Amino acid sequence: MLILRKILFYIFASVYLVLCPLIILYALGYIFTPKVEEGFAKTGLIHLETLPEGASISIANKHSAEKTPATIRNLLAGKYEIRISLRGYRPWIQKVVVEPGKAVAFDKVLLIRERLQKKTLIQESFANLFPVSGTRFLLLMKSKKIKDFFVFDWKSEASRPLLSEGSPLEDAELSRFYMSKQSPFVLLQVKWNNAVKFLGCQLDKEKPEIKDISRLFLKGEPSEIRWEGGAPDYLFAAYGDHLYRFDLEKMIVFPNFLKKIQGFGLYKGKVYALRSFSIVRLNFNAKTSQETVVEKGSFLENLFHESGHYKIDFLSRNTICFLGKNGALLANVLPYRFIEEGLKGYQEDAAGKKIVFWQDEKLGILDFSRSERRREIFEPGPEIDWALNDGTMIEQAYFVYDASHVLFRDQDEVMMLALRRGDRSLQKIVKLFRNSSMFYSDDTGRLFYLEPNTGYLTSTEILPEGFSFSGVLSEFEKETKEVLK
Repeated sequence: MLILRKILFYIFASVYLVLCPLIILYALGYIFTPKVEEGFAKTGLIHLETLPEGASISIANKHSAEKTPATIRNLLAGKYEIRISLRGYRPWIQKVVVEPGKAVAFDKVLLIRERLQKKTLIQESFANLFPVSGTRFLLLMKSKKIKDFFVFDWKSEASRPLLSEGSPLEDAELSRFYMSKQSPFVLLQVKWNNAVKFLGCQLDKEKPEIKDISRLFLKGEPSEIRWEGGAPDYLFAAYGDHLYRFDLEKMIVFPNFLKKIQGFGLYKGKVYALRSFSIVRLNFNAKTSQETVVEKGSFLENLFHESGHYKIDFLSRNTICFLGKNGALLANVLPYRFIEEGLKGYQEDAAGKKIVFWQDEKLGILDFSRSERRREIFEPGPEIDWALNDGTMIEQAYFVYDASHVLFRDQDEVMMLALRRGDRSLQKIVKLFRNSSMFYSDDTGRLFYLEPNTGYLTSTEILPEGFSFSGVLSEFEKETKEVLK
């Protein structure tokens, strides 16, 4: 009996001495393989998260038992083709290179339905829609007559005419309209009875309030009009190199609020104006003698050397964009000048840290997030990520799914582009009514547009219904930190 016990002890001890190192190596990401000289190879892993979850995974044509979100470990270095599939959704296919001791993460794979969930919101034909930036409203247009304009609340999905029934402005025809970020106040320039009128419209009322403020515009049509707030007290209008202030309550014009400026912007109750050698600041209700110089130096003259007016846009307190007359894009972060000409427009993300911008055929991303300064000779700044270079005539773009994708309009087609460097998959979403616009918001996860055959206002699901960003945390961050130590 004693001899048998000794034999069993030595057997278990031998097994332990053999298996223990193997288990430790396996936990550290090594596996045994006869293909390498040492017998053991350092492995990598692939992490996958999809929206919706529960998608099947195939790697190198081998089906995995796991479903998303999942971390596929112990992969030998090499190229792999990943296929993610979910019933009723378009498959996602990507080629991936796995490196020893490293992880490849696709933590925001957005799956699109094979048959998009469309919803007709208004069964009337419209010619175009205009998003009121940063608000819950769209302006729908049947014709240029003001009586043919409707206000649509995309959160409640309720609509109403812009004009009250019997309004004397029914025959007024739209020439131009002005909007300001995050404001439900809209300014319409119209032709009415052979005269030019300026109408202030408050859209966030049960019945839109329209006020004729034409007598403030005796100097004519300004090159730019800005205001701040839902029900603004003041409008600021640029005429040449002069900035006028319009008091909407007292209906008074201050014609020389600021002089000799190259551009202006508004931020939290203050006007910021660009001059050749300086940037000045002035409170909305201040007198002209109370301006404060906030930046000064000859470098400003060299930086803003183009003639013409600059639009100044505050993405946040620390990040400011400047849009030149010929489509130049500048910012107050290095390297300051990003686009020399040809910029058509841009859209910021919800956090005010990124913008997606477009030219006729190109789509770019700028990330202004502050990162730790690296030890280099020159201070680094954000670089343009040219996400798309072969468009046709790009007109609009919106960030989708926490800025992991971008939805854009190229002529009369809406496309979606993934923005991860290892995943630039491009998908067709819908076609639009001829020459019409679109609108998207992550708040609802739905795209609003005019149906191409009828002109009906329609919405389609981009993010699954009921999805919320609150509490979303990447599983990759939780699962892989320890594995890769």
